[in-house]
Amino acid sequence: MAKYGGKDFALSFAGQNMTAHIQTINGFDVEALTVDGKPFGQATPKPIPTGDLQYSDVEVGGLYDDTAVTGPDAVFRGNLPTGPATASSALVMTWGGTKTTTTQAFCVKFTRKATKNQITEFSATLRITGALTEV
Repeated sequence: MAKYGGKDFALSFAGQNMTAHIQTINGFDVEALTVDGKPFGQATPKPIPTGDLQYSDVEVGGLYDDTAVTGPDAVFRGNLPTGPATASSALVMTWGGTKTTTTQAFCVKFTRKATKNQITEFSATLRITGALTEV
């Protein structure tokens, strides 16, 4: 079984490879939604899958860079939705040698953090909007 590290992770958003800017990622949760099907008189839970999946927000962060077109400020902050008709952007995450997650997402939050005696950092929250394809 292959093992992978941070050097094997890659992320692109809105057609831009953002891997070189990302130093942290919260991970990515996929949850199968269920409803409570436990009848009266039964002591143990009886979850029933609904067939729907729910995805966690993807939170990435790293060193702030305001390079036009390719920096986190342009790619993440530049793609914050401006209205209900705003199109989502492609999100592709590669988790090692062969596992790739592809979907559509909005960048719903972009933060710049300046701290005395430190390098300015950014964080971005990406919210999944569409179907997920994993290969």
